[in-house]
Amino acid sequence: MLESNDVAAVIFHSRGFLVGLNAKTHSKLRYDTMKRWFSDVNKRMTDSIALGEFIPKVNKAIGSIYSSL
Repeated sequence: MLESNDVAAVIFHSRGFLVGLNAKTHSKLRYDTMKRWFSDVNKRMTDSIALGEFIPKVNKAIGSIYSSL
């Protein structure tokens, strides 16, 4: 999987039960695949988590602006 992107693609895109893996193992292998073949995956995941936490704060600020007008 770490040597062949074809094998990585099969594991990543298949359901765990189809490749004979339990959910936890399949999830770890999918994450390892992303780390190996997409070098900036950690940055993208961290950025998306930060963005998910930022949006409610923006909505709250917009609500405060509307209420003050």
